[in-house]
Amino acid sequence: GMKKIHVCFDRDEAGEKGADHLIRLLEENLSEAAIYKITLPDRLPAGGDITDYFEKYDGNPDELMLDLPKLVKKKASVDSSKLQPIRIDELMQMQFSENEWVIEKIAPSQGITIISGAPASYKTWLLLEMAKCIAGGTEFLQKFKCKQSNVLIVDEENHPNLIKKRLESLGIQSDLPIHLLSQKNFIVTDENLVKQILEICRERDIGTVFMDSLVRINNAEENDASQMSKVFQSIKKLCQAGMTVILTHHERKETFVKSSAQNRLRGSSDISASADTHLSIRKDKDNPKKLIVEQAKNRYEMEMEPWEVDIKQEGNKISFAFAGAHNKEGRKKDEAKAIIANVLAENEEGLLRRELAAKLKELANIGGKSVREAVDEMIKGEIIVEKAGKGNEKRICLKDEQDPARNGELAL
Repeated sequence: GMKKIHVCFDRDEAGEKGADHLIRLLEENLSEAAIYKITLPDRLPAGGDITDYFEKYDGNPDELMLDLPKLVKKKASVDSSKLQPIRIDELMQMQFSENEWVIEKIAPSQGITIISGAPASYKTWLLLEMAKCIAGGTEFLQKFKCKQSNVLIVDEENHPNLIKKRLESLGIQSDLPIHLLSQKNFIVTDENLVKQILEICRERDIGTVFMDSLVRINNAEENDASQMSKVFQSIKKLCQAGMTVILTHHERKETFVKSSAQNRLRGSSDISASADTHLSIRKDKDNPKKLIVEQAKNRYEMEMEPWEVDIKQEGNKISFAFAGAHNKEGRKKDEAKAIIANVLAENEEGLLRRELAAKLKELANIGGKSVREAVDEMIKGEIIVEKAGKGNEKRICLKDEQDPARNGELAL
């Protein structure tokens, strides 16, 4: 549907009434559109119209579209006595347009997308790659179609110099319609700053806003659901004005007890609840040139199965490419290795294979081939060892130097 509508009538009482009447109709029938009212300047006489403006009174497009329009404020509240629910049969007869995607199956138009991950998991790199593909109308990761729009990046994490270097490494052309606000102390709950962002987006016809990162653009207590709800209410003002928002957020350190990507998000559960889609990024522990992406949430479609991204580096250039579905068995085996390391760290005398297998079944419902291969590979890699026990028993132990407790962190 329409994102922005500009209304301009003749400069007289009849024109003013006509403009207000049309705006009311538009608000009732196109509630998601941002409506701007253009009042022609005082240098025009009463009754002057847009033709007079250009032909007789030095009109120019920049003044008309940038200086004169004023965003029509929505009504702050609704008279509850006029609320009219619709019947289910009326709902079933309604026709709705298909959901539009800024990035196919990843970022919905006028929605909120979260990209999360641990530190140094390439979150910002992928955010910049998304910005590049949206601004250029090319495929993200050479796989997912992007709807072209002008882009604004609000980056409170990184210095402009670092952003410039990364953009150069990604091969981003300087003529792409990408705009940057870096380290400007932007706080999304500051109404004045949000108004400035909305004005920038209107003036520069920006359709997608990137924010890096969530923790840097707010001063709320992230574990407080009430405070984080207000943060996302402010972010949604951008969506209501027609913008798509994509932001990064950090994940908690993962323990040997497996948790979902949504539960790994730092802070209140309201953060995950406020997102329309959510991608969780992590490095492949066995391949430093590969990322594993999990779509933890998709409000509009079934979540995609986890997939892999190849990191390609040549000199100071870097690129990212879709590398197909992530191997489920390999994922289970990786998870089993992490749990084995932590369980053995808590059992210094070691465990029998059957005891270790029972523990993995209990903690993460992993068994069979994944456990056997994980144990064999960890023995081969000299991460764990088999030691003689009572009788013919062999107990599996963690090598001292591999003890995650002694190394000060949990194995992931």
